[in-house]
Amino acid sequence: MIAFEKTPFEDVKLFRFDGLEDNRGSKIRLYSAGEYAAMGIDFIPCEEMLYEIPKKGILFGIHFQGEPKAQQKMIRLVLGAGIDYAVDLRPESPTYKKWFSTELSAENKMQILIPRGFGHLFYSSTDNALMIFQIDQSFDKNLSRQISYRDPEINLDIKDRKFILAPKDESAPFLT
Repeated sequence: MIAFEKTPFEDVKLFRFDGLEDNRGSKIRLYSAGEYAAMGIDFIPCEEMLYEIPKKGILFGIHFQGEPKAQQKMIRLVLGAGIDYAVDLRPESPTYKKWFSTELSAENKMQILIPRGFGHLFYSSTDNALMIFQIDQSFDKNLSRQISYRDPEINLDIKDRKFILAPKDESAPFLT
């Protein structure tokens, strides 16, 4: 069974699968196409990555893939914790440039669906985080895009931290 939490964006889904635990350990369902479809969620992963994030303070993003292969992303942590951000990058949307953040952790077992048209940023808040990252469209380096996390038009609430960044994130452009 899936438990949902409301987000400021109708298309950004935050949820967790209830797990089972006994004297042998625990199990948590990571994906169920049938349960998603029954709730009107159209997400079938075509790629799944495992990110090993060794240090606190690593920042990925704001990343997205452009048309015609815009992606939905499903993200969860199975070890450690971090702050995940969904940024509305749809110019026609009334919530354009608005964002939502939430903690994802092994402890809270939350999972987030980042829909097409949204950028994604992740910040590791612990050492040794382990992330499962699913996408519904194959990665295309020609359509891969970044926007600076420092963009004043987006105004993310992460300015006062020192980050470990990839060069592409350090030099990412602003929206304008």
